[in-house]
Amino acid sequence: MSGDESLLEQLPPEKLLDTRNTRVITPAIEMMEEVATVELYLEHERANRDRPGIVRHFTEQIDAIYEENGEIPPGEKDQEQESEGEHEGDNMSTADAETVSPMSPPEELLAYIHGLGNESDDEIASSPAPPTWDEL
Repeated sequence: MSGDESLLEQLPPEKLLDTRNTRVITPAIEMMEEVATVELYLEHERANRDRPGIVRHFTEQIDAIYEENGEIPPGEKDQEQESEGEHEGDNMSTADAETVSPMSPPEELLAYIHGLGNESDDEIASSPAPPTWDEL
């Protein structure tokens, strides 16, 4: 009989998770060795009390089991595949890319910049007052 079977027999989800004493629940979660067992208890907790701390302990145990077995959790496999798919789009041909028109600055701004170009650098550097926000 595996440790998880013994735990299920002696402390089924209803009995273990009925207590408020997390000092009993947390060590029991850490004893669980199979993802299916942890998910069974997690499902019961979410359906009945849904305590965030207990749910977090269950999800951390699931991650620890996957890590111990050298496996990738199912949700992370999906994320890896999505990120790999995103990189495939990086090699898109220019024909497939959308054309983006350049944004042209307002005419007043262009006129102002051209007007500044007529001043000499000495005049600008020797200006006694700092420029106002409008001049920047």
